[in-house]
Amino acid sequence: MKELFPGHFKESQENLRDVWDSCIFVFDANILLNLYRYSDTTRNEFLRLLDRIKDRVWLPHRAAEEYLNNRLTVIGQQEQSYDSTIKSIGSLKSDLDNARQHPFVSEKTMLKVDAIFNMLCEELSQNKEVHTRRISNDEIKDSIAKIFENRVGQPFKKEKLEQLIIEGEHRYKQKIPPGFKDGSKSKDTEIFAEKCREFGDLIVWKQVLERSIEVDKGIVLVTDDKKEDWWEKFKGKTVGPRPELVKEFKDNANNTFHMYQADRFLELARENLGEQVSPEILEEIREVRRRDKMAFRKKQEYELLNRQKSQINHMMQELEHTRRQMMKHESEMVSLQEKRHMLEAERVEMRKYRESYPEGDHEVDMEPFMRHYSDISENYHLVRSRLEESKQRYQELQQHTMQLEHELARHMKYIEQENAADS
Repeated sequence: MKELFPGHFKESQENLRDVWDSCIFVFDANILLNLYRYSDTTRNEFLRLLDRIKDRVWLPHRAAEEYLNNRLTVIGQQEQSYDSTIKSIGSLKSDLDNARQHPFVSEKTMLKVDAIFNMLCEELSQNKEVHTRRISNDEIKDSIAKIFENRVGQPFKKEKLEQLIIEGEHRYKQKIPPGFKDGSKSKDTEIFAEKCREFGDLIVWKQVLERSIEVDKGIVLVTDDKKEDWWEKFKGKTVGPRPELVKEFKDNANNTFHMYQADRFLELARENLGEQVSPEILEEIREVRRRDKMAFRKKQEYELLNRQKSQINHMMQELEHTRRQMMKHESEMVSLQEKRHMLEAERVEMRKYRESYPEGDHEVDMEPFMRHYSDISENYHLVRSRLEESKQRYQELQQHTMQLEHELARHMKYIEQENAADS
């Protein structure tokens, strides 16, 4: 049974020890990017561990590429975190400085508070400068480059990437992991590099598979990707890697596959490699992941908010277009109605004219007149039908717009509550 369903069974402690003694440790881009979010102590410990096992570490080419492409973005995010914290301290200080409103703080206490706040802001500003210097002089990148020297995979050729995109489209439709959660990235683009973004996780996965086949060793993949196209989850808890991934790995590479987030990797390194990893470091890594999860969730919320706003703007434009159509149809109806009345009066006069003369004298041909009258009447009914359709469409759009505005207001209130809770 274990042979048929390997992803549903845990390895024994003995087998796990053997894996850690012989496997290749593979790291995803997010593990390297999170080094910029850790304190100096935690980052240095992590890099020290990587350096100790560097003979067995490996980086997929796609992961290295994503790290380098996103490094500056993460540095920028950390700069914003410093600015936000300094701003929050200034706001709190400003509130406490106002002695005429609650909460009251004595002048003696405020002098001490001012000194502490000034120390905080000065240290934060200095640390921000250190962080900013990494844009052009990045010691973290240099350490990573040294550890992974000659330990980065080769890129896939364009022909292979094109085949992977076709395979990926099929896999994503069938919800075959990994990567199907990225199925909305870079749609409707002709730029090849952007098309590959949607299938970045699949490219990493295929490169990991090829590496295992090449060296005939098991793989321990360390990633802080938290999406359900990598992990099996139950009631909000992470059970382990998706069983489909473990089976695909065994079927193709005939080797073991394990996957851990950064904190679990360090815990097992402590158990299996005899490493000294403090509980404080593990807790910091978990806290960074929690904050990252909250930031990711907020990003999704704001993306939804922007989509809702875009939908409302589109609906408002369609409403205005429909309203103008209604006005146009109403104007056409008035014009056609006037023509009908004029023709009706003319027809009455023509009948009186015919009736006033004996049959055969001054014969008037009514057929062209009647065709014209019939055309006007037909156009009138057609325009009236279009007006009714426009009115119905206008009512539907109004109702839909009101629903969207209600959803938008509710979502904005939820985001405000979330922000208030976070602060």
